[in-house]
Amino acid sequence: MAWHHDRLQRHAPISPALLEGTADHAGSVEIDRTFLHVDMDAFFASVEIRDNPALEGRPVAVGGSRPNRGVITAANYIARRYGLRAGMTSLEARRRCPHAVFLPVEGAKYTYVSAQIMAALERFSPEVRPLSIDEASLEITGCRKLYGSPEKLGRSLKDMIRSRFRLPCTVGIGPNRLVAKMGANLGKPDGLKVIGAGEAAEIFAPLPVDRMIGIGGSTARALYSLGINTLGQLGAAPEKLLKSCFGVYGPVMAKLARGEWSGGMRRDEERSPVEKSMGHQRTFGEPLSEPGALRGKLVALAEMVARRVRRAGMQGRVLTLTVRYTDFRTVSHQTRLPEPTDDEEDIILHGWMLFDEVYDIGSNVRLLGLSLGSLRPRAGACPQIDLFDSHVRLKRRLLYRALDDLRDRFGERVIARAMGMRWEPRGRDRPGGDPLETLMR
Repeated sequence: MAWHHDRLQRHAPISPALLEGTADHAGSVEIDRTFLHVDMDAFFASVEIRDNPALEGRPVAVGGSRPNRGVITAANYIARRYGLRAGMTSLEARRRCPHAVFLPVEGAKYTYVSAQIMAALERFSPEVRPLSIDEASLEITGCRKLYGSPEKLGRSLKDMIRSRFRLPCTVGIGPNRLVAKMGANLGKPDGLKVIGAGEAAEIFAPLPVDRMIGIGGSTARALYSLGINTLGQLGAAPEKLLKSCFGVYGPVMAKLARGEWSGGMRRDEERSPVEKSMGHQRTFGEPLSEPGALRGKLVALAEMVARRVRRAGMQGRVLTLTVRYTDFRTVSHQTRLPEPTDDEEDIILHGWMLFDEVYDIGSNVRLLGLSLGSLRPRAGACPQIDLFDSHVRLKRRLLYRALDDLRDRFGERVIARAMGMRWEPRGRDRPGGDPLETLMR
């Protein structure tokens, strides 16, 4: 979610070259691809405001409903004007905005709404990839004949979400997924921003380097120390300088700053070129100390990590667990797996082993994180191990393929292990009798 409060005007219409394609030297036509990124605005808070119109116009925060415990999971844009943000303690949030409305997290309700939205997006493109509970990427290259232009498609999509779900969203459109995502970030809230082919570098140039996807706080500080403050400066920086300071990551950052995405974003290349590991972490609205609940959260994290690794066509061998307690002690522990894997059974088993080794029994946990590193391209077949084990792994791989297809269509949590869902908070207002809801629970 972006922290930008001013509603941006939409950019100029997308360039004809992006829509029509360009001829190559052999006389054939190479179609320039077009992508759309949809990002729900302050999703959790927007769902709560939709379900309780009395909250309209008031600062609303989800999470941290107990005065001296918990952290904020989401805040609407009115609350953000007072400095409220995800990850802030309830105590600090109440100090900054004592008149805000603090609501408990209704995880099952948000997941249900997300699955409905992801399914509805298939009306606009056959290529819909949910990226999180409130974001999705669509390839809309071949959709011009239906809608006239990418901009018209984006407006139709926004209108559908507003009328059908009564929720605001921001849409970004560009020649690759990176530019489309950045367009959505720049267009928030409730906006539409189209960035045509060849326009990204100019639009990104005045932005501070930490606005770029993939550049975190520590990397941004290192860039600032070199006198590189904006994405324009980063895109024009000498490759030799960047490589000497950041290794192979340096030239990649310069390309990102210019809006270049060299990966092509095919399904087997979905992993960002700057990632050396893949992981997920979760900050809890209320601290957890029950070992069973924490193990359940690890199951859900392992499912997401394994799916992300499989989607990228990779396997990893170094598993890292991060535990942060309510006193802000943070412990990281890792292990080297017997062999590279993308199998969530392996990740769950070794994640639990790491948890047993580091968990301070009875302590309240604020955050759990799990990541898989030492990534390499997936081997074409199972390793040469005993026949029975190979057969079991083959069956599991076929199962994961089917599960991944379901999650591509309906979102990450449409189907999950019972233990991973058991400890999710139950929504008060979940509609009854819907078969999709039955799948999720």
